[in-house]
Amino acid sequence: MARKNDVANTEKRILQVCVRLFLEKGYHKAVTGQILKDAKVSCSSFQNLFTSKEGVLLELVKFMYENQFGVAGSITGSELPPVYVYATETAIQLTLTELNENLRDIYIEAYTRESTLDYIQTETAKKLKEIFGSYQPELTERDFYQLEFGTAGLMRGYMANPCTEEF
Repeated sequence: MARKNDVANTEKRILQVCVRLFLEKGYHKAVTGQILKDAKVSCSSFQNLFTSKEGVLLELVKFMYENQFGVAGSITGSELPPVYVYATETAIQLTLTELNENLRDIYIEAYTRESTLDYIQTETAKKLKEIFGSYQPELTERDFYQLEFGTAGLMRGYMANPCTEEF
């Protein structure tokens, strides 16, 4: 049983260090060597848990994704139509990219890398079917995936450009 706790603690340490380094330095400038040093883990432990820095990014995307729709739902409440949950979740993502350039870097990377983008699109398609399926019962989850495919490109485009008076 202690082994399972050790793995969980190691994983938690790595994720905490990565969040700190990604926010301080940006995704690209946070190097694996610094992550290993700060998390006090060996390269083999890191690779067994995450394979690479991209594996860490995927775990962080999963965590953020699981929480953003919940936060959006709590903001909009149950009395508003479901479209407000989706709009609020989208606004949360765009607002977060405006808070910190390194956070913007993380989001852009998540919407660029194949593994993280696939996760975002697949999970968002499920959520969109859940939210909008009763309004369009003829659409399948695949249809919602195709719709999400287009909107993910729009999201990445908006995230890549800081909000200015012109934009």
